[in-house]
Amino acid sequence: MNKIIYNILKTFEDNDYEAYLIGGYVRNYLINKNKEIFDIDICTDATPKEIIELFSEYDIKTLEYGNAMFYINNYKFEITTFRKEIKYKNNRKPIEIVYIDNLEEDLKRRDFTINSICMDKDNNIIDKENGRKDLKKRLIKSIGDPYQKLEEDSLRILRAIRFATTLKFRLDNELKQAIIKNKELLKNLSYERKKDELTKIFASDNKKIGIKLLKELDLVDVLELKNIDNVLLTKDLIAMWSTITDSYPLTKTEKILKESINNILKEDLRDNTVLYKYGLYPLMVACDLKKLNKKKMNARYEKLPIKDRNEINITTNEICELLDKGPNSYLKDIYNDLEYKILKRELINDKNKIKEYIKTNYML
Repeated sequence: MNKIIYNILKTFEDNDYEAYLIGGYVRNYLINKNKEIFDIDICTDATPKEIIELFSEYDIKTLEYGNAMFYINNYKFEITTFRKEIKYKNNRKPIEIVYIDNLEEDLKRRDFTINSICMDKDNNIIDKENGRKDLKKRLIKSIGDPYQKLEEDSLRILRAIRFATTLKFRLDNELKQAIIKNKELLKNLSYERKKDELTKIFASDNKKIGIKLLKELDLVDVLELKNIDNVLLTKDLIAMWSTITDSYPLTKTEKILKESINNILKEDLRDNTVLYKYGLYPLMVACDLKKLNKKKMNARYEKLPIKDRNEINITTNEICELLDKGPNSYLKDIYNDLEYKILKRELINDKNKIKEYIKTNYML
């Protein structure tokens, strides 16, 4: 165990509190002891106020429901007081909690057995919910009644699929049935929360597993996903979101890319003006989706005589002087013409050649 993590746990112990690593750190420690994890979850019987007092030298942020978070070097610590969650709102948020001093009770509120395994500062494992057994089985299994767990928090539907995808585990049969029964609850989740989980699924090297599960569990329509198989064709997350849905919030960059990709897919990519118009990044995504050779397309793009209007070898002032005219809308028409001729290789991007062309075609 890293010394920084050890010292945090020891600080609790030295002040007569219980504290354990839990969740992803312990799970990954048991699966692959050589993989370093920087997101550290700790559960403790210390209250949020006591946690803040214990670690007052750090810039502590209190999150919803009293969770405390702070950073030490590259490590992010999120510390949660043992609790019971009494009441939930909108199948998502616990709106009534009670702090307790019992680890076993705290573990019962959690989602899956593999996320309930604890470890103390001396690497001793505490496993009240048989999580290690399910780790060995490579199984995602609910703690307690899966129907109740999903009704309490419908995001657990996507979390289950995400863990099955990233870990290459299978879902417990009863959990699968609970997901199918409760799938409509996903409509109550914000698009942002759904997008966060789905992005982790689609970004995984094992995304085929996740996509298969989304289809098998009949979640595609309720999640408002379209063209979901396109996820398999592109590794670019922005491109992925721009091609599979019209419902989820997109950033300005994603919206521009979506429009470009949709337009490119209708274009003739043998035309240099198309390559020039959209640029390399959307072209590479289009190659993924149309199963075209990206190396060849990249080579063609690199051979374009110009890649931007600013590369045309004549300035607006030079055109104005040449035509003895002030700047006006005619300049746009001339530049459009020059772009087209140069890209079609009907005109060399040379200042003297361009001037001759302008004199021949634009002087009265």
